Amino acid sequence: MPVITVARMTARLDVAGAVTGLVAVALSLTPSLLPRPAWGQGLVSGLAFAVGYGVGVLAWRGIARLSRGRLPDAADAPAWIVTLIGLGGVAAIMPFALDWQNSVREAVGMPDTSGFDWLVAGVGYLLGAWLAFGIGRGVARGYRALHRLIAPRIPGRDTRPRASSTATVAATLVAMLAVFSIGLSVLSWLLTVASESKNRQYDPEYAQPTSELRSGGPGSLVAWDQVGQAGAKIVGGGPTREEIAAVTGLDAQDPIRVYVGIDVPGTFEERAQLAVEELERTGAAERSVLLLAGTTGSGWLDPAAIDGFEYLHAGDTALVAMQYGATGSPVSALLTPDLSQDGTTALVEAVTAWWEALPEGDRPQLVVYGLSLGSFGIQSAYDDAADLQASTEGAVLAGTPSFTPIWSAQQDARDAGSPYSLPVLDDGAHVRWTDAWGGLDAPASPWEAPRVAYLQHGNDPVVWIGPRVIWAEPEWLKTGQRSASVSEDMVWIPVVTAFQGVIDLILSTAVPEDAGHKYGNLAVDALRQVSGDAGLDDDAMARVRAVIEQYDTFSPVAN
Repeated sequence: MPVITVARMTARLDVAGAVTGLVAVALSLTPSLLPRPAWGQGLVSGLAFAVGYGVGVLAWRGIARLSRGRLPDAADAPAWIVTLIGLGGVAAIMPFALDWQNSVREAVGMPDTSGFDWLVAGVGYLLGAWLAFGIGRGVARGYRALHRLIAPRIPGRDTRPRASSTATVAATLVAMLAVFSIGLSVLSWLLTVASESKNRQYDPEYAQPTSELRSGGPGSLVAWDQVGQAGAKIVGGGPTREEIAAVTGLDAQDPIRVYVGIDVPGTFEERAQLAVEELERTGAAERSVLLLAGTTGSGWLDPAAIDGFEYLHAGDTALVAMQYGATGSPVSALLTPDLSQDGTTALVEAVTAWWEALPEGDRPQLVVYGLSLGSFGIQSAYDDAADLQASTEGAVLAGTPSFTPIWSAQQDARDAGSPYSLPVLDDGAHVRWTDAWGGLDAPASPWEAPRVAYLQHGNDPVVWIGPRVIWAEPEWLKTGQRSASVSEDMVWIPVVTAFQGVIDLILSTAVPEDAGHKYGNLAVDALRQVSGDAGLDDDAMARVRAVIEQYDTFSPVAN
């Protein structure tokens, strides 16, 4: 007679973990600065659930231990019961989550999300939870392995068991931190090697320059194979004299572009001096305007900004930039933060010294420009705001990271009654802020030279998210200080708001041009306000703007 085996559902899950996980999911769905793709939001929520589940399990075990037997060690229950709790919780959360996410989308002018988006989010959620649980199990295995390795080497296991156990746990945690630190160093090295390799793989769309006015071209002191991928796009791109004349209606020149890549041998100071020699070789001293640009982590410059600058001045310009690394800005800011400061400072000091030695009445206007980590690098080259104004004849600084001292000091020194999101300082005498084309016209008082323009969208996580947001409500979220481009439903939640901002930074690149960390078109207006133009009339300026608005929009997050 055949034996029939009846399978019973015996799997059990932790109720405390599931409840805490649901709370974490709800927090991950609260409004942030920018909308996210559905898969990204699902991935984040899945990660949040897994982390919350682990925290809930550990918290219950800690409470149970403190209860000395009055509570069970595990708050577990049959898996089907926990699953029902989870589904019920999700069903309760979703209507709120939908409203929250759509409030963020409406704030940046994007259409509401749809039901199908949530299907995609569900797939991302499963993937995120699986990934986080996998990482958690790996960390637990690593802890247990180290614990087994260390425990026999801790004295007093028999004579003083409690002290020995505590010492073993502490030693294991220290060992795990050491392993993590070593792993981070290895990761940094691997990313640097990979980025430098990619930096040598040129885009075939950008050919070696044939003009002597470009680094990497005939007579250049910088070889073509030393400008790097980012540099090749700069010296191999941009408008020609004919293109500039066609758009502006003015007689034009071929712009000068000087760029020194990281493959050029020598220190930052030696490379900066080479950039100065390139300026001399190309005749930059004879141009009307010199734009000293700070690059992002990979050496990138926004083509909309630098091309627009050349249209504004009918090509009577010189651009100089120097690469200090090849990794993207987020990686560079986290793992090699000194590079942007040291590299950009070397360039600023060398170029400024050269420029100051030129006849004061017969030298180009010196304007500095930086976007994202490039803005941080440029400002790091000066002692304070007064030094920046005294050493230049104008500055355009876009998407400045929140950890930039000069920017922070000026934000805090704003005039009474002006909002933190768009301050007014000294009634706009020298420094002004904007988040829209034409915004630098306010206030109505005279804007005196040298002019400094800060471009910052109210929903740019690079500008607003910093370590302090973890434990303190930021000024930009307080009543009367927040931008209209931030969802009214967004509130500060300790730790969560900072976490949400970091996720926005990573995932939220598919946003309109007037939102997030995108400033290419807006920079053209600022450059005109700060450096002037070659006498463009309104029709010519409209044509320049139309050309620049056709450019692909880039976020420097990946650069």
